[in-house]
Amino acid sequence: MSFYRTLIHADFVIAVLLLVLIPLGLLVASWRTPSVRDRMLVYWRASALLGVTVYLWIGEVQLGFVTGWLARAIIPLALWRGDALTVLRGRTLLPQSRLEEAYQDWSRIAMVYSLLGIVYMLPLLACAFGSDTAEMCQAWYIPPQTYAAWVHPTIEPIWLGRYARVALGLYAAYLIASAYRLRT
Repeated sequence: MSFYRTLIHADFVIAVLLLVLIPLGLLVASWRTPSVRDRMLVYWRASALLGVTVYLWIGEVQLGFVTGWLARAIIPLALWRGDALTVLRGRTLLPQSRLEEAYQDWSRIAMVYSLLGIVYMLPLLACAFGSDTAEMCQAWYIPPQTYAAWVHPTIEPIWLGRYARVALGLYAAYLIASAYRLRT
């Protein structure tokens, strides 16, 4: 199980780098480049489900296994189609600057990583619909709880899980609005 925990830790490190730090840099760099900025804002709205997942896992809420899997599916879809606030369908980005090229390179890598995540997280859906006491399930709670110990040392994990449920309700409203707007 030690090797499995190492893989989980590596996944979290890669996810933070690829799905948080690089997109944050791209968003800041694109503030005066609307073609990239709009796409980055779509990405951040879609990837908020990853943040909700982390907080669900901090509170050991089994629903986090479903939201983690869904986040991996929603991110590529949002990068391709857009969301409730910005429709990207039919708006191709023809790179004319280094920033636009960097965005395209990152978005391709993020899509592949997310799509691979759909596959390797598929067995974890059993943790959401059955018992999450298996060592395989429990191992996924460790990196988020380590993060919580650093960032929220005085807040009980159960409360962070409860706040995540509220955030999930808000995210569901966003997702419904996006589905309605992009239905055709």
